[in-house]
Amino acid sequence: MIRRTFFATLAGLALAGTALAQTPIQPAEPVAIAPVVTQAPKVFLTTTMGEIEITLDPVGAPKTSAHMLKMFQTNHFIGAAFFRIEPGFIIQIGDLDAQFKGRYPPLSPVELETATNKHAKGAVALARGDALNSGHSSFYFDLADNPYLNADPKAPPNTTGFAVFGRVTAGWDVVEAMAKVELAPTGGPFPGKAPMVPIVITAIRTDPPPPPKPKPAVKASAKAKAKKKR
Repeated sequence: MIRRTFFATLAGLALAGTALAQTPIQPAEPVAIAPVVTQAPKVFLTTTMGEIEITLDPVGAPKTSAHMLKMFQTNHFIGAAFFRIEPGFIIQIGDLDAQFKGRYPPLSPVELETATNKHAKGAVALARGDALNSGHSSFYFDLADNPYLNADPKAPPNTTGFAVFGRVTAGWDVVEAMAKVELAPTGGPFPGKAPMVPIVITAIRTDPPPPPKPKPAVKASAKAKAKKKR
């Protein structure tokens, strides 16, 4: 009796195993991996009229935003004065101080990046000369949508337009107040468009902050040098 029960149990397990073997195994659903999101750098410009926060665009203009961030982090723009104010169009700063003297950075100009960025109200863009890759340190704030400053969609990429490298994310009231100041009749590269009372950048901070400066190499002591000579 015990033997029959044992074989019956084995038969039942065999049948169950066959049934399990015939049941298709459902594939496990893939686990979604969240993309790594890099926070866009921020720049805080303290001016004689208030603070302006700029969020850079490392996606739409990676080379230009990196170029400008380096200059902001090295405090190149402290002492720079706004020299062009055109209400309804732009406000420009970068290359000149309050006496309209040039102040150019040691960095080389940056390649033009205009394929994927647009001049909307509040955008911050790099000025340039007639040469495509001549953008250096002069930049401006768009006071309105300025689509004619965008790249020509019919032209080859990065051959027309001006590179937008960020946008104003706080302190827009300061920018608008600048657009309403009294302008001097003469002076500057755009006569009649410089403010009567200079507007100057007095301090800059960035997020992330500037990288730490490398420590100077430790010079070998006189005793150590004497031992080496032996």
